[in-house]
Amino acid sequence: MKRIFTLLTAITIGSAAFGQVFQSDLSSWDAGTGLPTDWTGTKTTIGAGSSTISEVSTAANYGTSVALLINDDNGTKRLATEATVVVPGETYEVKMWVSAIVGKVTTRMYDLTNSAWGTFNTNYIDVAGSVNLLISQTITIPSGCTSAEFILYVKSTGTTGIALDSVAVNTIAISYTPKTISEIQTTTTGDSPEVGNFIETAGVVTATKTGGYWIQNGNGAWSGVYIADATNTPSMGDSVTVQGQVTENFDATQIVNIANYTLNSAPAVIPTATVVTTTDINAMEEYEGVLIKTLNVECTRADAGFGQWIVNTDASVTTDSLLIDDDIFNYGAQVLGTNYDVTGIGHYSYGKRKLLTRIATDVNEALTINENNINANIYPNPANDNVTISGVNGNVSIYSINGTIVYNGTINGTLNIKLENLTTGLYIVEVIENNAKANYKLIVE
Repeated sequence: MKRIFTLLTAITIGSAAFGQVFQSDLSSWDAGTGLPTDWTGTKTTIGAGSSTISEVSTAANYGTSVALLINDDNGTKRLATEATVVVPGETYEVKMWVSAIVGKVTTRMYDLTNSAWGTFNTNYIDVAGSVNLLISQTITIPSGCTSAEFILYVKSTGTTGIALDSVAVNTIAISYTPKTISEIQTTTTGDSPEVGNFIETAGVVTATKTGGYWIQNGNGAWSGVYIADATNTPSMGDSVTVQGQVTENFDATQIVNIANYTLNSAPAVIPTATVVTTTDINAMEEYEGVLIKTLNVECTRADAGFGQWIVNTDASVTTDSLLIDDDIFNYGAQVLGTNYDVTGIGHYSYGKRKLLTRIATDVNEALTINENNINANIYPNPANDNVTISGVNGNVSIYSINGTIVYNGTINGTLNIKLENLTTGLYIVEVIENNAKANYKLIVE
């Protein structure tokens, strides 16, 4: 009896095989290498060390043999095809039939033309208890690549191994459905509702690193996402449109297999960082991939290992401890006990929510918040068309609840501000005088 498991759905992808570029029933073996004759690629590592590969002729459904792959380890071993002619930008479906008592598998490609690794399908498929299980994953070829090895990864097989019966690689047609970043990210379950689907989305680049970049559309919750793209290298502030596949990389949503990338001609403005507390960042998934800012946080650990440091809104409350990570940029000048305003990308990795700083100016020593040293009067409050601030000399900023600056100016004794363009709601008035800062709530009716 055959059971079918697929990562693709016909409704979302609308795919159909166009042409086969590789097929193997594992029935021809090379006595010298101990490998199937069409799986002697340069990236093959199975058979080395404690892992093994062997020909078994008693369980074949296709051809005369299967490859029994044993890797009783959490680390991966690879079985790679020989060089295969591919088309840059083309998406291929890798289909394989396996049987196993325990074990996990996934796929990847290696770009022989440019000597570079392609996107890693990090969501391993658990094939435990399978009998002739059909697995399907897609791989998109990067630009400039005309020759590649298609790679099968195996791990945690136990001593009984995974029986690989047949493998086929076909070109497919994919329909990319337009989705906003919010539609991709908004979830009540953790994983993106679009996971596995092929989408088109657009946004402004808020951060870049080797192998990818973050884009954002608007401000606040659910507005940002990471694009795993080693081919294109936009700059912060670029407006881009991408087509790719939504995946979860260890519970962090990202878009991979970028088939099309467009650098839009119109210049863009990087979204304003949303102001949130360390407690909110730790508790809320909606800030993953979003440009955010946390204010007046104390460095409670200057070296938390792996280039990280820790800040707290309240040093006595360990549950609001937030990791600042150097995955994009290493600030490196943090001082224990000093308070900072920190801007960066909300991120999740290794079971922790973090803030990824991007540039040196993302970390600034905070002004002392001391309302006792500032005697500002704000009236009327609630306000309608105007609000008056008096009793101070310095700077005044008004923030919306999501952190957007709606007013910024100086005050010399008294300042009258028109509110006619503001919507009804709660705002924060920030007053700075003589290196001290105070925040006040303002209600606009």
